[in-house]
Amino acid sequence: MGGPLLAANMCGAGNEAEFTLAATGDTFPHENIQAVGEAQGYDVLFERVRPFLQAADLAYTNFDGALLAGAGYSGYPNFNYNPALATALKNAGISLVSTANNHILDRGPQGLDATLDVLAANGIQQHGAVRSDTTAHPPYLPITLSRDGVSITIGFISATWGTNGIDDPYGQVNSLYTSNDYGQQGAVRQEILNAVAQAKRETDLVLVATHWGTEYQFDPQQSQIDSARQLAQAGADVILGAQPHTLQPVDIFDTGGRKTLVIYSLANFLASQGTMQAQYFTATSVIFYIGLARSASGAVRVTGYRYLPTIHVDSDTRPAPIGPGSAPEVIEHVRAMMRDPVGLRQLASDPPPEGASVTVCPDLSLAEAPDVPIGGDFAQHYGSLGDRALAVLGLPLGPAHEELAGDCATPTQVLYTERQRLELHPEADWPFRVTGTQVGSQVYAQRYPAAPLQRRTNLSEPDAFADPRFRSFYEANGGLALFGYPISGPIEELSDAGASRTVQYFERARFELAPGVAGQVQLGLLGREYPGIALACGLLDSSAASRLSIEHTAQASDDLLLRPLAALAWFTEGLGGWLPILALIGLLAIMAILITFAVNDWRSHQRRRPQRGYRYRRTAHERFAAGVEYQRHAAEMGGKAQETENDDLLRQLLGQ
Repeated sequence: MGGPLLAANMCGAGNEAEFTLAATGDTFPHENIQAVGEAQGYDVLFERVRPFLQAADLAYTNFDGALLAGAGYSGYPNFNYNPALATALKNAGISLVSTANNHILDRGPQGLDATLDVLAANGIQQHGAVRSDTTAHPPYLPITLSRDGVSITIGFISATWGTNGIDDPYGQVNSLYTSNDYGQQGAVRQEILNAVAQAKRETDLVLVATHWGTEYQFDPQQSQIDSARQLAQAGADVILGAQPHTLQPVDIFDTGGRKTLVIYSLANFLASQGTMQAQYFTATSVIFYIGLARSASGAVRVTGYRYLPTIHVDSDTRPAPIGPGSAPEVIEHVRAMMRDPVGLRQLASDPPPEGASVTVCPDLSLAEAPDVPIGGDFAQHYGSLGDRALAVLGLPLGPAHEELAGDCATPTQVLYTERQRLELHPEADWPFRVTGTQVGSQVYAQRYPAAPLQRRTNLSEPDAFADPRFRSFYEANGGLALFGYPISGPIEELSDAGASRTVQYFERARFELAPGVAGQVQLGLLGREYPGIALACGLLDSSAASRLSIEHTAQASDDLLLRPLAALAWFTEGLGGWLPILALIGLLAIMAILITFAVNDWRSHQRRRPQRGYRYRRTAHERFAAGVEYQRHAAEMGGKAQETENDDLLRQLLGQ
């Protein structure tokens, strides 16, 4: 379970309504923490993390212990807190808790009844336990989140391995397993699986909080892994683990194409176990952000995760973000547990401004192109390239829009950049979720129609690369996955300034010798030169394909003049065999075809125009530097780059 988690994140095209859940670990303040709360007010305990919790649409914690007023406040082993703690939790932004855990009965049924009453009085929702006078457990808690007229409904379920042997005479606490023995964990109760399945049928997304596992272990027990798979198969979309008091890894299950995000342990959110920090990182945790998105079709899915590393400060009494440059060994440990070795998904420790939101799939705005934000998985792709992003992709030429993919059959979201045409493949995992079109093959075929493609699949041969500097650039900047195979030998072409230069074409790029740049190699602006997917797929001679292209262009543009063109295409196609007979109609058909060509090439013409709003310089290193190491990890995990069906189809169309 080590190494980068290449399945995350799953942001899509960036045009969906997104919500954020902030999840934290165990809340069970020991006596020293309670003493600070009594002396300074309980709100002070959350002062350093409050902005990060309030920046989410919903914030959650596992509430471990009782809120029985007037019964003496205590810590380990039987926790009981001042009800003011619940008020402080709500003030911090937490409005959802799990009450199924091993300390919830520390003050017996009376204490549990009081706890549920206090939580309800403070507007904190819960699942996992019921009052002693309740006859049945609700299978799940429905939660509705709304923003800008869009809503999603979450089905929340909480269950625990047991209650530390404390008797539960009224059956108040939701049991996860068939046994409530700490040493006999495993075999999820059928009632829990049925509740998950019911929530899946009746809500948009199922969130399960599990209290399980062995304390102070960095790796999940096999019983946790097996139980997580059972829950995922029943319909769980997110599983939040607690109990081990230290972080355990993140994972993503694929169940018939449906993804389930699991974090086996969220460690301690508010507790004082710092004496074991050096050995078990018990004072270390995260605020774990989960993205939830509703698409235009109405489907709801998990988009991935981000995280904020935290550590207990002020004599181990309250959590705080880990500042830059401090505790590097702790950050390394957190990133290992988050399976994010270079911190691509890690949040900065600076608190978000009041009223701001933390999103799992934020847009990326480049200083050189501030008016063209990059969204969704396209932003993730840019970020993963690190400081090579502009050299490899260049600036975006406009927003993402729908076109045919390279297989010439599937509509998908594409993003044109100066040097590429990026396609989104939402069914694939990283690093193949966003791939480049074979723009090099198409531009080469257009420029040199009589020259066959020389696909050089043995990259180790000396003549595979036209120049040693091309080989160095290729190997250092993504290799086969980004550029494809070489398809030509050395070619002398004229630059825009009229100077001769040596170039070599690759399936997805054109390498150019450029003595004035670092490494003396730059990529050609093939995103501007690419003639369009319709030509690449051989669709320009088909009236139906021309009509489809016009309609897609009309939909993507704000120019209302394009919509009559789509109607004209429909009209002329419907005349069928009358065109040779009626000269006037024939003339109109010719005009429609000419207009179709013009519209299909409109984006290419726009890309070839100078972009006055852009400043052609590399972006700041710190915006992308982390991605360089990520690509190395991804290459190690992914092995040889996968060939796509798009590549084979394009080669067939080009006669190769």
